[in-house]
Amino acid sequence: MAFEKFTQTARSYRAKVSIRPNGTIGLNSGAVQKFGLDKVAFAILYFDKERNRIGIQPVTDEAEEGANKINKGKTGAWLAARRFLDYYEINTEQKSRHNAVWDDREKMIIVDLNK
Repeated sequence: MAFEKFTQTARSYRAKVSIRPNGTIGLNSGAVQKFGLDKVAFAILYFDKERNRIGIQPVTDEAEEGANKINKGKTGAWLAARRFLDYYEINTEQKSRHNAVWDDREKMIIVDLNK
């Protein structure tokens, strides 16, 4: 097996999601790359009350019900989510960071708020 040269320059490749006091859900560059968020412009937010998990489903069509714009920057992306966070009473007093994983069955990013 041949060596592969590592040339990537992102700060981290671990997919992380932040819940921020300003009411945004931030996705680091690792999440953007791992989940292909650079190829879509919108996402739909879901909440699993029983398991205390957020679902983020990337979508390409703004017309889909519940579609939120994915705002992209140099170090990742973010979604304006104040109404979502308030509706489900998700704590935003302090910034929290969570691991993010892809669920093939649900076709969405899963964020477990318990971890």
